[in-house]
Amino acid sequence: MADATTSEDVVMGGSLEKLILDAKAWPPEAFELFRKLLQNVLSSPEEAKFRKLKLSNARINALLAEPGAEEGFEQLGWVRNSEALELPALADLRNFDFVLKGTSSGPPGELVPLTVLRGALKSKLELPCNTLFSELAARIEQSDALGRIPRKRQRLLVGVPPKPLAESYPQFASMTISELGLKAFKLEDTWEEMVADLRALRASFESLASVLSCKKTLSENFDFLLDSAKALLKSRAMLMDETEMCMARRCFSVLWPPGVDTLAARLEHCVLCTPLAIPQKSDDGETTLQFPLQVERADLFNSALSQIQGASIEELRKPLQVTFVGEAAEDAGGPRREFFNDFGRSCTEKDGIWRTTPVGSLTPVPAPSTIFHSCGRIYGLALCQAENAAQEQRVRENATIQELLAAVTGDEETQQQQKLLVGASLSRPFLRCVQADVPESLEDLQTELNAEQSESAPDFRGSAAFITSSLHELGLEGQLTFSHTLPDGRTVELKPGGSETVVTDATKLAWLKAVLRSELVQSIEEAAKSFRLGVCEAAGAAYLVLLSAGELQQEWSGLAEISDDNLRLWQERSTICPARKQQAAWFFEVLWAEEWRASRPKVLKFTTGSDRWPSEPKSFTFYVEPMDGGDELLPRAMTCGNMLQLPSYSSKEQLQRQLLKACDLGLSMQLV
Repeated sequence: MADATTSEDVVMGGSLEKLILDAKAWPPEAFELFRKLLQNVLSSPEEAKFRKLKLSNARINALLAEPGAEEGFEQLGWVRNSEALELPALADLRNFDFVLKGTSSGPPGELVPLTVLRGALKSKLELPCNTLFSELAARIEQSDALGRIPRKRQRLLVGVPPKPLAESYPQFASMTISELGLKAFKLEDTWEEMVADLRALRASFESLASVLSCKKTLSENFDFLLDSAKALLKSRAMLMDETEMCMARRCFSVLWPPGVDTLAARLEHCVLCTPLAIPQKSDDGETTLQFPLQVERADLFNSALSQIQGASIEELRKPLQVTFVGEAAEDAGGPRREFFNDFGRSCTEKDGIWRTTPVGSLTPVPAPSTIFHSCGRIYGLALCQAENAAQEQRVRENATIQELLAAVTGDEETQQQQKLLVGASLSRPFLRCVQADVPESLEDLQTELNAEQSESAPDFRGSAAFITSSLHELGLEGQLTFSHTLPDGRTVELKPGGSETVVTDATKLAWLKAVLRSELVQSIEEAAKSFRLGVCEAAGAAYLVLLSAGELQQEWSGLAEISDDNLRLWQERSTICPARKQQAAWFFEVLWAEEWRASRPKVLKFTTGSDRWPSEPKSFTFYVEPMDGGDELLPRAMTCGNMLQLPSYSSKEQLQRQLLKACDLGLSMQLV
């Protein structure tokens, strides 16, 4: 057993006391397994098999699912990876002894008679006086006379008039029968009350989460619970605070977890929960109420934020109409799409507000909260304003310019939308904070750190070697202290006197968790809170609840690169006027050329207003139409309808030359 740590490195305070209380409240089988695992390590500290708990083991997984269990193992020094919980050889074991002593109840003691009533039903039980309350819950669950109510659905009341046990004994779940000193209980099944509350939309996600923890209830009522959760989200999406959002995410992680198979359905439900910008008529029934946004290209970021910040929530729900100052283009989709694209780009240039991670994603730096609130509103608008752009797709095959103009300005019913993509991705750690889903475990923190690192220059703190190797082997012995430096040069101490406290092998995991949590969570929490409020004011909370951080990242900003598969789809989705069949073929030959691979987003921007490729491009369409003239003219784009107009070029080389010049000059400002 390593004994190199000082007393301040041994956690003997509130965190271990909480672990002891948590453990006492677990079901008997989980409680006994936990104690056995700790005792095995103490009894045979050199046995490697006792220091590795495989996550594939069903009993270990069930134990880790208990409240506070995984955090408790971390406090005791265990480190989680993708396959197991492992206890490093240098871990201090004194806390193990502390926890074992704290969870020992001593000899069983004499039997105590107990009476449990459920309506007209009555059951007599006898339990040793030193039995933990969890054993009483287990006995009730096994009682045929009481209806075999699962322990997680049991509510016990005591006294006259009866009131919940928790009101009189807040720590009842961690107490013994003798400590409670009670002889009679009234039993209720919380599921019966929950069904009525779910049907009336009175339930909270917190109460729903408690029901989902009961495997029997979940398996027997899965469809009803999922439908109820979806209805509850729809009714609460515009009113959620951080706590309820966190609980809602917890519920849907069980009922409707992220994944490719469920993504389309979850996105569809997000739309149902979101106040879409449906055109509204004024009192006279003639004028369409809109939210006009006039932005300056030279200062797009500030000119947009000044108007967004002052807008009311009611204005944010109106159809957005974007115009660029000094340009006559009407917003039939193109300016709107270009605005969101360029707003993201402008964020990357705001060094005092945003900084970019090694992979180019945005993460905030300390700045006034009003800025992030307004940025959140704009990102929220990108989610809910896309419906206005649906009319861009309403053009028939081989449509003429006149028909396109009529389609994008007409009043006919809209079809599929093309998403509005912000031109810069938000970093995954920031998105998780926005979603109230902050990474907690060391493995999770390392995963989020690595998600934002360049493969060519990885951060040593995200490597498995940092956990398994000594600081001497890593060349870091004596180099680290319990502090770290922020991008703006300020030093943050991770504990009092941290800058003077050198990290050792015994404390390196505590340092790693503290430094990653400080960098990936604590430093951006305030910005995330303000950003979340802005998003919810514009679009509600459904997207933040139902999508994973990676899915949300792509829903907001699509893909930065256009792969060969994407280009193939672009070509397949193109409607080409027969008069420009040859020029269109040359156009795609140019894009397929290896030297043009990096220029594909620039061409996409010129022709559609956005350089981001949608992660789900089912609504993407593209048109190639003729324009008068020949080699001497540049091509034109009508971004409202994803249309490229080509002169009658005489060769591929001439088309390539003029296309490159048009993209560089930014002639896509000819918008409608």
